[in-house]
Amino acid sequence: MDKNLAAQSRRMDTVVAAMPDGLVLYARDGTIQHVNPAAEKLLGLSSDQAAAPTEERLRGVRVLDASGKPVAPEQRPAARALRGEAVFHEVLILDGPPPLGRRSLSVSAVPIPGPDGAVDGVVASLVDVTYLQQVQEQRDDLVRMVSHDLRTPLSALLLQAQMLQRSLQPGDPHAKRVAAIIANGQRLATMIRDLVEVVRLESGQFQLARKPIDVQRFITDLCERLGETLPTERLRLSSEPHLPLVPADPDRLERMLVHLLSNALKYSDASAEVGVHTSCADGFVTIAVADHGVGISRRELPQVFARRSRSNEGGRQESLGLGLYITALLVRAQGGRIEVESELGQGSVFRVHLPVDNGVAAPVP
Repeated sequence: MDKNLAAQSRRMDTVVAAMPDGLVLYARDGTIQHVNPAAEKLLGLSSDQAAAPTEERLRGVRVLDASGKPVAPEQRPAARALRGEAVFHEVLILDGPPPLGRRSLSVSAVPIPGPDGAVDGVVASLVDVTYLQQVQEQRDDLVRMVSHDLRTPLSALLLQAQMLQRSLQPGDPHAKRVAAIIANGQRLATMIRDLVEVVRLESGQFQLARKPIDVQRFITDLCERLGETLPTERLRLSSEPHLPLVPADPDRLERMLVHLLSNALKYSDASAEVGVHTSCADGFVTIAVADHGVGISRRELPQVFARRSRSNEGGRQESLGLGLYITALLVRAQGGRIEVESELGQGSVFRVHLPVDNGVAAPVP
Protein backbone atom coordinates (compact mmCIF):
# COMPACT_ATOMS: atom_id res chain seq x y z
CA MET A 1 0.00 0.00 0.00
CA ASP A 2 2.80 2.43 0.93
CA LYS A 3 4.58 1.61 -2.34
CA ASN A 4 1.41 2.44 -4.31
CA LEU A 5 1.03 5.75 -2.50
CA ALA A 6 4.66 6.59 -3.09
CA ALA A 7 4.33 5.76 -6.79
CA GLN A 8 1.20 7.90 -7.11
CA SER A 9 2.94 10.75 -5.30
CA ARG A 10 5.94 10.58 -7.64
CA ARG A 11 3.61 10.48 -10.63
CA MET A 12 1.70 13.52 -9.38
CA ASP A 13 4.94 15.41 -8.69
CA THR A 14 6.09 14.67 -12.24
CA VAL A 15 2.81 15.91 -13.71
CA VAL A 16 2.88 19.13 -11.65
CA ALA A 17 6.53 19.76 -12.52
CA ALA A 18 5.79 19.33 -16.24
CA MET A 19 2.92 21.81 -16.24
CA PRO A 20 3.64 24.89 -18.40
CA ASP A 21 1.61 27.08 -16.02
CA GLY A 22 2.66 27.94 -12.50
CA LEU A 23 1.18 26.07 -9.55
CA VAL A 24 1.61 27.12 -5.92
CA LEU A 25 0.30 25.31 -2.86
CA TYR A 26 -0.10 27.42 0.29
CA ALA A 27 -0.45 26.12 3.84
CA ARG A 28 -3.09 27.43 6.23
CA ASP A 29 -0.68 30.05 7.61
CA GLY A 30 0.12 31.38 4.13
CA THR A 31 3.56 29.78 3.73
CA ILE A 32 4.32 27.95 0.50
CA GLN A 33 4.27 24.17 0.75
CA HIS A 34 4.97 23.44 -2.89
CA VAL A 35 5.84 25.42 -5.99
CA ASN A 36 6.48 23.94 -9.42
CA PRO A 37 9.33 25.08 -11.71
CA ALA A 38 7.02 27.21 -13.88
CA ALA A 39 5.82 29.14 -10.81
CA GLU A 40 9.39 29.62 -9.57
CA LYS A 41 10.27 31.19 -12.90
CA LEU A 42 7.15 33.39 -13.02
CA LEU A 43 7.62 34.63 -9.44
CA GLY A 44 11.40 34.92 -9.63
CA LEU A 45 11.79 32.47 -6.74
CA SER A 46 14.64 30.10 -6.00
CA SER A 47 14.17 26.83 -4.16
CA ASP A 48 15.70 28.14 -0.94
CA GLN A 49 13.18 31.04 -0.91
CA ALA A 50 10.07 28.90 -1.19
CA ALA A 51 9.55 28.50 2.56
CA ALA A 52 10.29 32.15 3.38
CA PRO A 53 7.49 34.51 4.44
CA THR A 54 5.60 36.29 1.69
CA GLU A 55 7.02 39.70 2.60
CA GLU A 56 10.57 38.40 2.26
CA ARG A 57 9.93 36.51 -0.98
CA LEU A 58 8.37 39.54 -2.65
CA ARG A 59 10.74 42.11 -1.20
CA GLY A 60 11.50 44.64 -3.91
CA VAL A 61 8.61 43.40 -6.06
CA ARG A 62 5.62 45.62 -6.65
CA VAL A 63 2.28 43.89 -7.12
CA LEU A 64 -0.08 45.96 -9.24
CA ASP A 65 -3.57 45.44 -10.61
CA ALA A 66 -4.35 45.56 -14.34
CA SER A 67 -4.67 49.36 -14.22
CA GLY A 68 -1.25 49.76 -12.56
CA LYS A 69 -2.45 50.49 -9.01
CA PRO A 70 -0.66 48.78 -6.07
CA VAL A 71 -2.44 45.78 -4.54
CA ALA A 72 -2.24 45.48 -0.76
CA PRO A 73 -1.02 42.06 0.55
CA GLU A 74 -4.40 41.30 2.10
CA GLN A 75 -6.14 41.90 -1.23
CA ARG A 76 -3.99 39.54 -3.28
CA PRO A 77 -5.65 36.35 -4.59
CA ALA A 78 -3.88 33.91 -2.24
CA ALA A 79 -4.71 36.00 0.85
CA ARG A 80 -8.36 36.29 -0.21
CA ALA A 81 -8.52 32.55 -0.88
CA LEU A 82 -7.18 31.88 2.63
CA ARG A 83 -10.23 33.80 3.87
CA GLY A 84 -12.51 31.48 1.86
CA GLU A 85 -12.93 33.42 -1.39
CA ALA A 86 -12.40 31.70 -4.74
CA VAL A 87 -10.57 33.97 -7.20
CA PHE A 88 -10.47 33.25 -10.94
CA HIS A 89 -8.41 34.81 -13.75
CA GLU A 90 -7.43 38.02 -11.98
CA VAL A 91 -4.71 39.88 -13.88
CA LEU A 92 -1.83 41.15 -11.73
CA ILE A 93 1.37 42.90 -12.76
CA LEU A 94 4.58 41.95 -10.98
CA ASP A 95 7.29 44.58 -11.25
CA GLY A 96 10.65 43.65 -9.75
CA PRO A 97 14.36 43.30 -10.32
CA PRO A 98 15.89 40.67 -12.64
CA PRO A 99 15.22 37.89 -13.30
CA LEU A 100 11.59 38.75 -12.60
CA GLY A 101 11.37 42.06 -14.44
CA ARG A 102 7.85 43.27 -15.26
CA ARG A 103 5.24 40.75 -16.33
CA SER A 104 1.49 40.24 -16.30
CA LEU A 105 -0.01 37.14 -14.70
CA SER A 106 -3.51 35.73 -14.75
CA VAL A 107 -3.96 34.38 -11.22
CA SER A 108 -6.56 31.96 -9.88
CA ALA A 109 -6.65 30.91 -6.23
CA VAL A 110 -9.04 28.40 -4.66
CA PRO A 111 -9.33 27.52 -0.95
CA ILE A 112 -8.79 23.91 0.11
CA PRO A 113 -11.36 22.87 2.74
CA GLY A 114 -10.09 20.95 5.77
CA PRO A 115 -11.85 18.18 7.72
CA ASP A 116 -13.35 20.76 10.07
CA GLY A 117 -14.75 22.83 7.18
CA ALA A 118 -12.20 25.62 7.67
CA VAL A 119 -9.73 26.63 4.98
CA ASP A 120 -6.79 24.25 5.21
CA GLY A 121 -4.73 25.81 2.42
CA VAL A 122 -4.86 27.32 -1.05
CA VAL A 123 -3.95 26.14 -4.50
CA ALA A 124 -3.05 28.93 -6.91
CA SER A 125 -2.40 28.77 -10.65
CA LEU A 126 -0.37 31.36 -12.55
CA VAL A 127 -0.48 31.99 -16.30
CA ASP A 128 1.92 34.39 -18.00
CA VAL A 129 -0.23 36.77 -20.10
CA THR A 130 2.46 39.40 -20.65
CA TYR A 131 2.57 38.89 -24.40
CA LEU A 132 -1.22 38.94 -24.68
CA GLN A 133 -1.38 42.17 -22.68
CA GLN A 134 1.28 43.75 -24.88
CA VAL A 135 -0.56 42.73 -28.06
CA GLN A 136 -3.82 44.11 -26.64
CA GLU A 137 -2.16 47.42 -25.76
CA GLN A 138 -0.54 47.66 -29.19
CA ARG A 139 -3.86 46.98 -30.87
CA ASP A 140 -5.61 49.61 -28.78
CA ASP A 141 -2.87 52.16 -29.46
CA LEU A 142 -2.99 51.41 -33.19
CA VAL A 143 -6.76 51.79 -33.36
CA ARG A 144 -6.66 55.06 -31.41
CA MET A 145 -3.88 56.41 -33.60
CA VAL A 146 -5.57 55.41 -36.86
CA SER A 147 -8.93 56.77 -35.78
CA HIS A 148 -7.43 60.10 -34.71
CA ASP A 149 -5.22 60.48 -37.78
CA LEU A 150 -8.02 59.57 -40.17
CA ARG A 151 -10.86 61.48 -38.57
CA THR A 152 -9.39 64.95 -39.02
CA PRO A 153 -8.75 64.81 -42.80
CA LEU A 154 -11.95 62.83 -43.34
CA SER A 155 -14.03 65.46 -41.54
CA ALA A 156 -12.43 68.19 -43.67
CA LEU A 157 -13.10 66.19 -46.83
CA LEU A 158 -16.76 65.64 -45.96
CA LEU A 159 -17.23 69.29 -45.04
CA GLN A 160 -15.83 70.46 -48.38
CA ALA A 161 -17.89 67.91 -50.30
CA GLN A 162 -21.08 68.94 -48.53
CA MET A 163 -20.39 72.62 -49.23
CA LEU A 164 -19.79 71.76 -52.89
CA GLN A 165 -23.02 69.78 -53.00
CA ARG A 166 -25.02 72.73 -51.68
CA SER A 167 -23.48 75.01 -54.29
CA LEU A 168 -24.45 72.81 -57.25
CA GLN A 169 -27.47 73.72 -59.33
CA PRO A 170 -30.29 71.19 -59.87
CA GLY A 171 -29.41 68.85 -62.71
CA ASP A 172 -25.68 69.51 -62.50
CA PRO A 173 -23.83 66.53 -64.08
CA HIS A 174 -21.35 66.46 -61.18
CA ALA A 175 -24.06 66.06 -58.54
CA LYS A 176 -23.92 62.23 -58.55
CA ARG A 177 -20.15 62.22 -58.20
CA VAL A 178 -20.25 64.59 -55.24
CA ALA A 179 -23.02 62.52 -53.65
CA ALA A 180 -20.88 59.39 -54.09
CA ILE A 181 -17.94 61.11 -52.37
CA ILE A 182 -20.15 62.09 -49.42
CA ALA A 183 -21.75 58.63 -49.16
CA ASN A 184 -18.41 56.81 -49.17
CA GLY A 185 -16.90 59.35 -46.76
CA GLN A 186 -19.75 58.78 -44.34
CA ARG A 187 -19.32 55.01 -44.73
CA LEU A 188 -15.63 55.35 -43.87
CA ALA A 189 -16.49 57.52 -40.86
CA THR A 190 -18.89 54.82 -39.65
CA MET A 191 -16.19 52.16 -40.00
CA ILE A 192 -13.75 54.26 -37.96
CA ARG A 193 -16.38 54.90 -35.28
CA ASP A 194 -17.14 51.16 -35.13
CA LEU A 195 -13.48 50.30 -34.64
CA VAL A 196 -13.11 52.80 -31.80
CA GLU A 197 -16.36 51.67 -30.17
CA VAL A 198 -15.29 48.02 -30.24
CA VAL A 199 -12.01 48.85 -28.50
CA ARG A 200 -13.80 50.86 -25.82
CA LEU A 201 -16.46 48.22 -25.25
CA GLU A 202 -14.09 45.27 -25.13
CA SER A 203 -11.67 47.04 -22.79
CA GLY A 204 -14.39 48.57 -20.59
CA GLN A 205 -13.10 52.07 -21.34
CA PHE A 206 -16.50 53.66 -21.74
CA GLN A 207 -19.21 55.05 -19.50
CA LEU A 208 -22.95 55.09 -19.93
CA ALA A 209 -24.74 58.43 -19.57
CA ARG A 210 -28.18 57.12 -18.67
CA LYS A 211 -31.33 59.21 -18.65
CA PRO A 212 -35.04 58.31 -18.66
CA ILE A 213 -36.12 57.90 -22.29
CA ASP A 214 -39.52 57.65 -23.93
CA VAL A 215 -38.47 54.92 -26.37
CA GLN A 216 -41.31 55.35 -28.86
CA ARG A 217 -40.80 59.12 -29.10
CA PHE A 218 -37.05 58.53 -29.37
CA ILE A 219 -37.56 56.16 -32.32
CA THR A 220 -39.93 58.59 -34.05
CA ASP A 221 -37.47 61.48 -33.72
CA LEU A 222 -34.60 59.27 -34.88
CA CYS A 223 -36.46 58.17 -38.01
CA GLU A 224 -37.11 61.82 -38.90
CA ARG A 225 -33.40 62.62 -38.54
CA LEU A 226 -32.38 59.59 -40.60
CA GLY A 227 -34.61 60.60 -43.48
CA GLU A 228 -31.71 62.15 -45.40
CA THR A 229 -29.56 59.01 -45.33
CA LEU A 230 -32.04 56.11 -45.11
CA PRO A 231 -35.35 55.36 -46.89
CA THR A 232 -37.29 55.82 -43.66
CA GLU A 233 -40.58 56.13 -45.57
CA ARG A 234 -40.53 52.31 -45.62
CA LEU A 235 -40.58 52.13 -41.82
CA ARG A 236 -43.87 51.39 -40.11
CA LEU A 237 -43.80 52.39 -36.44
CA SER A 238 -46.23 51.03 -33.86
CA SER A 239 -46.32 50.87 -30.10
CA GLU A 240 -48.31 49.72 -27.10
CA PRO A 241 -49.82 52.66 -25.20
CA HIS A 242 -48.42 54.03 -21.93
CA LEU A 243 -44.97 52.51 -22.10
CA PRO A 244 -42.67 53.24 -19.12
CA LEU A 245 -39.57 55.32 -19.53
CA VAL A 246 -36.33 53.40 -19.91
CA PRO A 247 -33.03 54.49 -18.29
CA ALA A 248 -30.61 54.30 -21.22
CA ASP A 249 -27.71 56.12 -22.82
CA PRO A 250 -29.31 58.05 -25.72
CA ASP A 251 -26.16 58.05 -27.87
CA ARG A 252 -25.68 54.29 -27.45
CA LEU A 253 -29.40 53.65 -27.96
CA GLU A 254 -29.21 55.57 -31.23
CA ARG A 255 -26.21 53.51 -32.36
CA MET A 256 -28.10 50.30 -31.65
CA LEU A 257 -31.19 51.39 -33.52
CA VAL A 258 -29.28 52.79 -36.51
CA HIS A 259 -27.52 49.45 -36.97
CA LEU A 260 -30.77 47.48 -36.76
CA LEU A 261 -32.81 49.82 -38.96
CA SER A 262 -30.13 50.22 -41.64
CA ASN A 263 -29.63 46.44 -41.83
CA ALA A 264 -33.37 45.80 -42.10
CA LEU A 265 -33.76 48.38 -44.89
CA LYS A 266 -30.60 47.33 -46.69
CA TYR A 267 -31.24 43.59 -46.80
CA SER A 268 -34.87 43.69 -47.87
CA ASP A 269 -36.51 44.62 -51.16
CA ALA A 270 -36.53 48.34 -51.98
CA SER A 271 -40.33 48.36 -51.88
CA ALA A 272 -40.72 46.22 -48.75
CA GLU A 273 -41.86 47.70 -45.46
CA VAL A 274 -39.94 47.29 -42.21
CA GLY A 275 -41.93 47.11 -39.00
CA VAL A 276 -40.73 48.66 -35.74
CA HIS A 277 -42.91 47.73 -32.78
CA THR A 278 -42.39 48.74 -29.14
CA SER A 279 -43.98 46.88 -26.24
CA CYS A 280 -43.48 46.15 -22.55
CA ALA A 281 -43.63 42.92 -20.54
CA ASP A 282 -41.98 41.43 -17.45
CA GLY A 283 -40.06 44.59 -16.60
CA PHE A 284 -38.55 45.06 -20.06
CA VAL A 285 -39.38 47.41 -22.92
CA THR A 286 -38.95 45.50 -26.18
CA ILE A 287 -38.08 47.03 -29.56
CA ALA A 288 -38.78 44.62 -32.41
CA VAL A 289 -37.45 45.35 -35.91
CA ALA A 290 -39.02 43.04 -38.50
CA ASP A 291 -38.14 42.89 -42.19
CA HIS A 292 -39.13 40.66 -45.11
CA GLY A 293 -35.66 40.44 -46.60
CA VAL A 294 -33.21 37.71 -47.49
CA GLY A 295 -33.12 36.28 -43.97
CA ILE A 296 -30.34 34.32 -42.28
CA SER A 297 -29.66 30.62 -42.66
CA ARG A 298 -29.88 28.30 -39.66
CA ARG A 299 -26.18 27.59 -40.01
CA GLU A 300 -25.25 31.26 -39.62
CA LEU A 301 -27.90 32.26 -37.08
CA PRO A 302 -25.97 31.23 -33.92
CA GLN A 303 -23.03 33.44 -34.97
CA VAL A 304 -24.98 36.51 -36.05
CA PHE A 305 -23.81 38.57 -33.05
CA ALA A 306 -20.23 37.30 -33.18
CA ARG A 307 -17.30 39.60 -33.81
CA ARG A 308 -16.86 40.26 -37.55
CA SER A 309 -19.74 37.94 -38.35
CA ARG A 310 -20.83 38.30 -41.95
CA SER A 311 -23.60 36.52 -43.75
CA ASN A 312 -22.86 35.25 -47.22
CA GLU A 313 -26.51 34.81 -48.06
CA GLY A 314 -27.84 37.09 -50.73
CA GLY A 315 -24.38 38.53 -51.36
CA ARG A 316 -24.61 40.72 -48.31
CA GLN A 317 -21.61 42.83 -47.38
CA GLU A 318 -21.64 44.46 -43.95
CA SER A 319 -18.56 46.69 -44.07
CA LEU A 320 -16.37 45.43 -41.22
CA GLY A 321 -19.06 43.09 -39.95
CA LEU A 322 -19.07 44.85 -36.57
CA GLY A 323 -22.57 46.36 -36.57
CA LEU A 324 -24.51 43.56 -34.88
CA TYR A 325 -21.55 42.72 -32.63
CA ILE A 326 -21.43 46.31 -31.36
CA THR A 327 -25.22 46.37 -31.01
CA ALA A 328 -25.14 43.24 -28.84
CA LEU A 329 -22.35 44.66 -26.65
CA LEU A 330 -24.23 47.93 -26.16
CA VAL A 331 -27.47 46.14 -25.29
CA ARG A 332 -25.73 43.95 -22.71
CA ALA A 333 -23.83 46.94 -21.28
CA GLN A 334 -27.19 48.52 -20.48
CA GLY A 335 -28.48 45.41 -18.75
CA GLY A 336 -30.58 44.22 -21.66
CA ARG A 337 -30.56 41.31 -24.06
CA ILE A 338 -30.91 40.91 -27.81
CA GLU A 339 -32.29 38.02 -29.84
CA VAL A 340 -33.11 37.23 -33.44
CA GLU A 341 -35.55 35.03 -35.30
CA SER A 342 -34.89 34.47 -38.98
CA GLU A 343 -35.50 32.10 -41.83
CA LEU A 344 -33.71 32.13 -45.14
CA GLY A 345 -35.80 33.95 -47.73
CA GLN A 346 -38.47 34.90 -45.14
CA GLY A 347 -36.88 37.86 -43.37
CA SER A 348 -35.71 38.50 -39.82
CA VAL A 349 -36.99 39.88 -36.53
CA PHE A 350 -34.48 41.43 -34.13
CA ARG A 351 -35.71 42.11 -30.59
CA VAL A 352 -33.94 44.33 -28.08
CA HIS A 353 -35.15 44.01 -24.47
CA LEU A 354 -34.19 46.93 -22.23
CA PRO A 355 -34.85 46.78 -18.47
CA VAL A 356 -37.20 49.23 -16.84
CA ASP A 357 -35.77 50.93 -13.77
CA ASN A 358 -38.71 51.25 -11.40
CA GLY A 359 -36.94 54.02 -9.55
CA VAL A 360 -37.15 56.44 -12.48
CA ALA A 361 -39.69 54.82 -14.75
CA ALA A 362 -43.13 56.34 -15.14
CA PRO A 363 -45.92 55.73 -17.62
CA VAL A 364 -45.84 57.93 -20.68
CA PRO A 365 -49.05 59.99 -20.77
